[in-house]
Amino acid sequence: MGLLSPTSRNRIRLRLAPYDVICAMAAPIAALGLRDPHLIDFDRWSNLSSSLYLFAFISTATALVSFLAFRVSDGMTRFFSVHDLIAVVAAVASTVAATSFFLFTVTRLDGVPRSTPAILALVLGGALVNGRAFHRAVALERDKAARPQSPDQLRNLVIVGADRFSALAAKLIASQSPRTARVLALLDERPEMIGRAVNGVRVVGSAHDLDAVLDEYAIHGVAIDQVLISDIGANLSVAAMQALSGVCDNRDIEIMSLADAFNLKPKPAVAQDAAEAKAEAAPIVTLPAYFGVKRAFDVLASVALLTALAPATALVAGLVLIDVGTPLLFWQERIGRNGRRFLLYKFRTYRAPYDWRGRAIDPGDRLSLIGRLIRASRFDEIPQLLNILVGDMSLIGPRPLLPKDQPKDMSIRLLARPGITGWAQVNGGNLVNPEEKEALDAWYIQHASPKIDIKILVHSLIIAATGERFNRRAVADALHWRGHLAPNADSEARVDASSSPLRDRPAS
Repeated sequence: MGLLSPTSRNRIRLRLAPYDVICAMAAPIAALGLRDPHLIDFDRWSNLSSSLYLFAFISTATALVSFLAFRVSDGMTRFFSVHDLIAVVAAVASTVAATSFFLFTVTRLDGVPRSTPAILALVLGGALVNGRAFHRAVALERDKAARPQSPDQLRNLVIVGADRFSALAAKLIASQSPRTARVLALLDERPEMIGRAVNGVRVVGSAHDLDAVLDEYAIHGVAIDQVLISDIGANLSVAAMQALSGVCDNRDIEIMSLADAFNLKPKPAVAQDAAEAKAEAAPIVTLPAYFGVKRAFDVLASVALLTALAPATALVAGLVLIDVGTPLLFWQERIGRNGRRFLLYKFRTYRAPYDWRGRAIDPGDRLSLIGRLIRASRFDEIPQLLNILVGDMSLIGPRPLLPKDQPKDMSIRLLARPGITGWAQVNGGNLVNPEEKEALDAWYIQHASPKIDIKILVHSLIIAATGERFNRRAVADALHWRGHLAPNADSEARVDASSSPLRDRPAS
């Protein structure tokens, strides 16, 4: 899962590289010349109303707009990668499609051969890609020549396992400045990999060949200082691991995993012994068969709602653009079904916490009147319909929470996909505490039915118009049921109507 940048650092900046502007202007002329050299004769361009001028102008204009839309010039060309290539291809395709559509609508491509747009795509795409590739090659060579290194201090490494991780690690080590290490060889258990090169590092043998490889390097006057085992090391046989360890012990060579070498250890888990013990003691709640049917309804409903709300979506997107600017969407990492993390999307209603100069904005100034209206109408949650389509969420279910807001026992509420609205939202929403919310969500998962879902949908519409209300009876029933389900749960989860602080809050 790829995370986006924080809102303040993810604004769209309109940027055009001079090289891209030159390509956009020259590509139409080059395409016409390649199609027919006579098309670039002076006589044909002497008439200012010629269709050739229109083709050149429209293609240049659409190219520049496409470059801005796909942020082609955002990335530094020395770091040109597959992601940048995709952006270039998308921009070129958009340019050719828009140019062809406009010219065909206005002039039926009169005076311009029909194959010219295809040639334009090849010329423009080739110029953009080749220019970036050339700049990247020159920049890398310049960096390599200027990179300081001391040959006597270079640590010589051998990596066991030819996989994506080891390939990127070798590339990263080679890019270090000043350079302190170098990867001399790769070892791999697959016979078909031996003899191949990965990012310039050759696979010279298998794990069992380490002793012989070290001897040969010694003949060449090179001593190996460290052996690193990549992720593929988990698939090594016991004999291969013993052979590696034995050779390294005999030669006093350090051996460790590649992840440990880069300090890529997992985040320490927070102690939750009490919560885990409670989860183990609690009876297992089975997910009703109705949830299997709900998925089909969720897909159909989300498609229908996205279609019906398209005008409202466009209006809200325009208001957000005017009010808070780009990006239009706000994202948060939430915990979904079975504890899987996903990105939840909303329309932005708050201004970014920092301005473009990096200065903090007063919290009271971040939410505008337009933002309040969008939040009150729940239109900011329209993008979550896309979360439903990809399977991260459901239309109705427990509301997905931030990791820090999860209840102590989340074993039940994580059985089902989280929802845009749910039983806890229509019976209190922000007015209930975490334990009450967990009880309401758990009650819904056990008792979900078409009748309850229809009730939740109706009450959600009422709440969107009138505001949240605390339902004393629903919360008390959920707490009472949850207390019987987990007799060893905390007192907050076992409290019933007589001992609950519900009487201190207004009932709906």
